[in-house]
Amino acid sequence: MAVSFLANTALGQGEPALVPPVSPSATDVPYPPDAHGDAVVLLELTIEKDGTVSQATVVEGEAPFAEHARRAVLTWVFLPARRGDVAVRARIRARVRFHLKGPEDVSPAEVVPSTRSAATPTVPGSASEKEPPSDSSDEVTVRGTRREVGETTLSAEDVRELPGAFGDPFRAIEALPGVTPVVSGFPYFYVRGAPPNNNGYFVDGVRVPILFHLGIGEGVLHPGLVDRIDFYPGAAPASYGGFAGGIIAARTREASPVFHGEANLRLVDSGALLEAPLDGGRGSALVAGRYGYPGPILGAITPSVKLGYWDYQARATWRVSEKDTLGIFTFGSHDYLGTTESRSSAIVEQLAFDAHRIDLRYDRALTGGRLRIAATLGYDTQGGAGESDHGAPATVADRSLGVRVELEHDLSTAVRLRTGLESRVDDYAFTQGAPTADQQEIPSTANPPPTNLTGSTYADVVWKVSPRVEVVPGLRASVFGSSRAGAQPGSAVRTILPAFDPRLSTRVTLTDHVAWLSTLGLAHQYPALRVGPVPALAVSVPGFPYGDGKLQTAAQVSQGVEILLPADIVMNATGFFSAWQGLTDLTSNCIQIMPAVMSVQSGGPPAPTPFVCPDNAPVRGLAYGFELLVRRPLSRRLNGLLSYTLSRSTREAHFITPSGGDAAATVASEFDRTHVVNAALGYDLGRRWAAGARFVFYTGVPYSELAGNVPVPPYNDQRTPPFFRLDIRLEKRWPLGKDGSIAFVVEGQNVTLSKETTPLGLKCQGEMTPTQGTTQCTVGSTGPITIPSLGVEAFF
Repeated sequence: MAVSFLANTALGQGEPALVPPVSPSATDVPYPPDAHGDAVVLLELTIEKDGTVSQATVVEGEAPFAEHARRAVLTWVFLPARRGDVAVRARIRARVRFHLKGPEDVSPAEVVPSTRSAATPTVPGSASEKEPPSDSSDEVTVRGTRREVGETTLSAEDVRELPGAFGDPFRAIEALPGVTPVVSGFPYFYVRGAPPNNNGYFVDGVRVPILFHLGIGEGVLHPGLVDRIDFYPGAAPASYGGFAGGIIAARTREASPVFHGEANLRLVDSGALLEAPLDGGRGSALVAGRYGYPGPILGAITPSVKLGYWDYQARATWRVSEKDTLGIFTFGSHDYLGTTESRSSAIVEQLAFDAHRIDLRYDRALTGGRLRIAATLGYDTQGGAGESDHGAPATVADRSLGVRVELEHDLSTAVRLRTGLESRVDDYAFTQGAPTADQQEIPSTANPPPTNLTGSTYADVVWKVSPRVEVVPGLRASVFGSSRAGAQPGSAVRTILPAFDPRLSTRVTLTDHVAWLSTLGLAHQYPALRVGPVPALAVSVPGFPYGDGKLQTAAQVSQGVEILLPADIVMNATGFFSAWQGLTDLTSNCIQIMPAVMSVQSGGPPAPTPFVCPDNAPVRGLAYGFELLVRRPLSRRLNGLLSYTLSRSTREAHFITPSGGDAAATVASEFDRTHVVNAALGYDLGRRWAAGARFVFYTGVPYSELAGNVPVPPYNDQRTPPFFRLDIRLEKRWPLGKDGSIAFVVEGQNVTLSKETTPLGLKCQGEMTPTQGTTQCTVGSTGPITIPSLGVEAFF
């Protein structure tokens, strides 16, 4: 993408010279997510005396590029036009060129002479407003960001009005194809068959354990700080590694040179963001946060569940030279989940989750590229802190330190190199609460907490082979190291495993309206232990290795087409296939039913030695299916989204038999859903009114009939009933001051009060004996997880 500012210094007789507005240092307009091909948009901008853009009008350009560019330039800030020493209001024209050169991040603006005639800038009342002469002008060229092959990008503006998203771009992930929810309303997803603990979460390249708050599912970053969300359901670029599933990466907004802020107050939470420039725009400081109190609302609807959350963010940047910038970014979050068996029972804490990061970064702008050097400190705790009759509570803490070097550079006009180095150390600690009378305490020597050291180097090349063919080959090489205490005092068990992850993606433009997209790659990940009393809500603990020390491995392939339809509608149809080795997703089957099985077999309390599935039950798995995504930009008056996933996910799972043995079978995985549908529709009603609705539907998940607490074959041959819900949104907005606005928003998730049937509450009548049992089982229900929202939001 290139931006050209066309300006003239038209003079009135006897007047001081008019100095046109000076373009900002970063005039980035990302490539529209649903667009295709090259385009040019000509805009006329009104620049106020304080340098802000008060109005942007499209002079030339086609959708979706025109509206995308117009919305982007309204956020720019200029050094204002001046007549002598006096700042004046002016109009200029900006030409925005979108090019399919390749995936690139923002590069510094380069000003080069140009000889274009222009009708701007003009000062109201001057002669130049009517008949400006032709003269030389300046052209500012800036490279923008274009989607990677296999990536779906959600900008904050795109999803702000998505029903059920509550203005948060993270919540919109649920509406994308390939995403299978564990339970409606909870931000744990299977992505193309990969379990939640195999999905990677990143913020500006910083690895984080989770990006969502529980229950309401909002992101752990304030929406005003988020620029976009990049979603890779498989075969992500080489810069992302260490996860054998999907990648969800958040990118924060660039520092702003003007003071601005936003705030919201709702029934379930409140939040605010403020950012101010320092030293005339040389630096900036930002603070933001949110506090959630959904307990009273949720308790009135579902008294058996209690939720609470908060988060914070702070960022400071300082430009030490024209090319060098220093920054510090710190953020953190807290989540609490408690449940009860009945209305008369006390709330028991099932999950407490905290994550904190401090990221120090140095950025240098290079000719045709950029360099970043960063170091990150982290501290996470996750697990259950209270007693539960489902299993002994446990908490895992992780103290981490990571460093990374990222380099991007144009080798030629057709080739761009992206490479980097990463190193990270994770020091884990494990604590277990006191078990209840019917539980067995697991000795601390059973799985001592490890210290993991991971080192990686990666590189890929964005190669524009021809105007219609783009190829991105890449390779990531890693070393996974782990050390933990051995069985003998003073001994240690150390494991070092290398891994090589090749990646390849291609885009072939068949016609002006059709492109063929292809991705394939390998990915490796540490074994992952799930800690938590309820399998679906169990906390993912990536990097907590145990068992035979083998890595989880995923092979991911996808083939698809992208079609530009009339009326700015874009359709993506994709087929995918994923295969895993060493998957540790289903080991909880053995853990959860262990006490009851052992008690029945022995005729008494559980034996003192813990039961462990053979080889800790690493399994193989497959997933394959078809995804469809149809979108019309949310910037249009009538907009919408339709996503559909048809998939099948299988596992080689281990089951305990009534005789106490082990049975292996290839079955549908725990949360395999054959059909998942999301359909959203929004409409601008005029007079600053907007309304929308979203329909969600998915089929049930498999489960096994039980004999007492033991699954009986055929395994996972039963299905829970399908589920649907309806989300709505209604907004009325008013102007606030010169540049701000204030809105009243009514929104609701699951306004149909639909309950979801799950196998988590599977109950069987009768008692288990060594020789016989019952299979009269019924499944329980969750919810209704319904979140109403009534609030006010303001932007200034």
